[in-house]
Amino acid sequence: MRFLTKSFFMSLLLVAPIFSLAGHHEPGEQKVKTIVGYDTTGEAKYPLYAGSLDTIEVWMQYMQAHDDADFAAIRAANAEDFKAWVADGSIIENTDAQIALLKDWFPASNPKWTHKYSIANEFTGNDGKLQRWVTTGWELTETENGKVTKRQEIFDVLIEGGKIKNIYIAAREIPEAE
Repeated sequence: MRFLTKSFFMSLLLVAPIFSLAGHHEPGEQKVKTIVGYDTTGEAKYPLYAGSLDTIEVWMQYMQAHDDADFAAIRAANAEDFKAWVADGSIIENTDAQIALLKDWFPASNPKWTHKYSIANEFTGNDGKLQRWVTTGWELTETENGKVTKRQEIFDVLIEGGKIKNIYIAAREIPEAE
């Protein structure tokens, strides 16, 4: 037993320096970013990198404000130049237009969202400006005149300075059989 103990500790002494170097970075050394895709909306192809999860938290709070019909929180979360492109082809030009639409829609259909996934990503375009995005999927349940309907919604959300700047929304109805 004494030999095993000594052998075990000798192994630890040999392996410990290897583990202490794993993941070590020198001060000022940039960590390698993970490419998760590409952005090609401009004239060039830019790598999309895994983004910060704090952008997902901004979006989760925003959606909770929608579930709670908290118009003050929605207004506070939007950037000054907020704009949204809706799945039906309409464009919401600013926060005032968004709040007006929500105040009409919420009482009529009692919308509630269920989170399915969120992916944070970011890239720097040729203008040198960092863009932080969340791509996120939700299931929306509405109840109008006692009838329940559901649809899947996918949002691409540009978050700037911790605020919601732009939203692109795609959606599809979920048939009752699904």
